[in-house]
Amino acid sequence: MSAKVPFAPGFDHLVYMRVFEGCNLHCEHCFIPKNPKRMSLDTVAASVEDIRRFAREGQTVLMQWHGGEPTMFGAEWLDEAIGRVEAAAPELKFVHGIQTNLMTYSPEWADVYRRRFEGNVGVSYDPKIRLLRRDRPESNAVYEERFWPALDQLVADGLEPYVVMTATKVFFEEFRNPTKLFDLLVSHGVRKAHIERLTETGYARGNWDRLGVDNMAYSKGMSRILKAYRLWKSIDGNGDKLHLSPFDGLMISVENLANGAVGYGCWSGHCDTRFHTVDSSGYKMGCTALTSEVDNKGADEFLSFERGYAEARKERQIVNCTQCPFRTICSSGCLAVSMDDGSGECSGGRTLFATASKIHEMDVLRN
Repeated sequence: MSAKVPFAPGFDHLVYMRVFEGCNLHCEHCFIPKNPKRMSLDTVAASVEDIRRFAREGQTVLMQWHGGEPTMFGAEWLDEAIGRVEAAAPELKFVHGIQTNLMTYSPEWADVYRRRFEGNVGVSYDPKIRLLRRDRPESNAVYEERFWPALDQLVADGLEPYVVMTATKVFFEEFRNPTKLFDLLVSHGVRKAHIERLTETGYARGNWDRLGVDNMAYSKGMSRILKAYRLWKSIDGNGDKLHLSPFDGLMISVENLANGAVGYGCWSGHCDTRFHTVDSSGYKMGCTALTSEVDNKGADEFLSFERGYAEARKERQIVNCTQCPFRTICSSGCLAVSMDDGSGECSGGRTLFATASKIHEMDVLRN
C-alpha cells in the first residue's frame, strides 16, 4: 500500500516495517533487490522508540508489514512482533496492514490475519513478471498455479484481499482490454485493488526498457483503464463489485476540486510528512520506495533529501505548475519519478487528471 485509499483505514502516520528484504520470488520490477537484511523481534520492539518521536498520544499509526516478503519468518513470529509493538506504546492506536505474495499462505496465517489485521490482507500480484527463479521466465507459470488457488482459499476462509498491482508496460499490454482485469479480479472474489506507479529503482532499473513507462505512457495507460472502469461500474450490478484505486480517489479529488480540496494519496503530498520506514538499520523518513532507493544507491544525491522532502519537492519544480488547473490536488507526483522525462507529460499526470475531470463533467451533464 503506497497511499491512503478511500476504503483503507484512516491514519495519522504510516510506517513501513521492512522486516526481511529477502523473498521467495524474483519479481523483475521489485524496488528492493533481494538481500539478507532482517529485523529481529528485539529490533522490531525497539523501533517503537523511533515511532514515538513523531507520533503523539492517541494518534493512529498504520503499521504496514513489508519486505521483501514479510511472512518468511512464520505466522507465530509476526504475531509476537505485533504484540510487542503494541505493548511498547499503549498510548498509540496501532492498526496493521501487510503486503504478501501469498506463497506462504496457510491456516496459521489465516488465523493471524483475522486476529491482527481485522481480516484484511494486502496481496501483491503482477502478470508475467513474477518468477520463482531469476532469469527463468517459465517459472512464472508455476507462480500463477500457486497464486490463484491461494487467493481463492484466502477468500473462502472469509478474509478480504486487497490486491496491489504495478503499472508496468507488461501490465498495460496484458490488460489492453481493461474489462479483462476487472472480470479477473471479481471472479476470484476480489473487491478491493490498487494499481501503483512503477519507479525506476531496484530491479526495475535494469529491466526498464521492457517494463518501464514514461510519464505520458503512464497517464495514457491509466486514463484508458479509468474510462473503461467507469463504464464497467455503470453496468447494472457492477457498481459495488470492485473498488479500484487510485481511480476512486482521483475522481473524489476532481469532484471536490472547486471546493479547494487537497489531493488524494501520494498526489496530496502526505507521503512527504506522514510516511516512514523502519528496517534492520533503523528509522528513515519517507515511503519504502524512496528509502529503499537510498539504500540501493548509497545516499544518492536526488533521493537522500537531506534538507527534507518538502524542500526537495520545491527544488524539482522544473515544470511550471502555476497555470495547471489541478495544482491544488497534485503535489507534482512521486519524488522517485522524473518530473520532466521528455515525454511531454509531467510526473503529476496532468493528462490523467484531465481524463478524470472530463468524466466528471459528463457525469454532471447526465445527472
